[in-house]
Amino acid sequence: MRGFVTALLSLLALTACDSTASLQELRHAQPSADPYQAALASRYQEFAEEKVASYDWWTSKYFADKGLMAAYGRDVRAEDPAQWDIPKTMQDEFAEARNQLMQAVEASREEQPAEAAQAVVAYDRWVELQDDQWNEPRIADARDDFFAALGTLKSTAAPKATGAMPVETTSTVLYFPFDSTALDDRAKAAIGELVGYLKDAGNVSININGHADRAGADAYNLSLSEHRAKLVMDALIAAGVNAEILHYFAFGESDPKTPTDDGVREPLNRRVEIFIE
Repeated sequence: MRGFVTALLSLLALTACDSTASLQELRHAQPSADPYQAALASRYQEFAEEKVASYDWWTSKYFADKGLMAAYGRDVRAEDPAQWDIPKTMQDEFAEARNQLMQAVEASREEQPAEAAQAVVAYDRWVELQDDQWNEPRIADARDDFFAALGTLKSTAAPKATGAMPVETTSTVLYFPFDSTALDDRAKAAIGELVGYLKDAGNVSININGHADRAGADAYNLSLSEHRAKLVMDALIAAGVNAEILHYFAFGESDPKTPTDDGVREPLNRRVEIFIE
C-alpha cells in the first residue's frame, strides 16, 4: 500500500510539472508589442496562477497556453461556450454575451487595451466556472464581474472638445456590485476620465441617473438608486466639477437596461448613467 501511495504521489508530481510548464514559460515570455495582446497575456497568467494554486493543473495549463498565444502575438478570442459543458438552457445567454463582448473588443481594443483584455478573461472565468457547475455563488460573482467589465468597455468614450465647438450629448455608465453603493476601481477610473474631459468641455449640463435591479422591494431599490447617484455626484464635486451643473435623479428598478422578472439580480441594471449635454 505504501508503495502504491508513493507511486501515486510521484505521478501527481510529474503531472503537475507537465501541466505547469506552459505557466512557467508564460512567466518568462516577452510580452507582445501590441498593448491589447500584452494585457491579455498578463490577465491569463493571473488566471493560470490562481488555478495552479488550487491544484487545477489542466485548467491552469489551458489558460496559460492562451496567455502564451497572446504574448507571442497570436490572435486569442474568448471561449466558445458550445465547446464547454454548459447546460443547453444557458447556451443562448453565453453566446449572446460573447457576441456583445467580441463586438466591444473589436471597437475598443486599441483605445482601451487593458479594459478589453479584462473583459475577455472575465468571460472565460465565467465559462470555466459554469462548466464546473458546483459553486453557484462563485458562478454568480463571475457573471457579475464579466458584465461589469463589459459595461465599462461598452461605455461611450467621451470625445475631446476644443475651443467653442459644440458638445454633443455623451454618456458614461458605472456599474455596482449587488446591494452596494461602492465605486470599484473601474468606476473610479471612468470618473477620472470624465473629469479630465469636462475640463475642456465648456458650458455643459450633467444628469446623473441612478438605477437598481429588481432584487428587493421597490422602495428600497429607489433609495438605493438615489444613494448611488448621489455618491457619483459627490465624487465629481470632490474631483473639482462645479456642483451647479450637476443634477441627480433616482429611478429605482423602473427603468432596467435588461428587463427581468421581479426579484432577479441583474448586474447590467445596477448602474449609474451620466449624461453630458
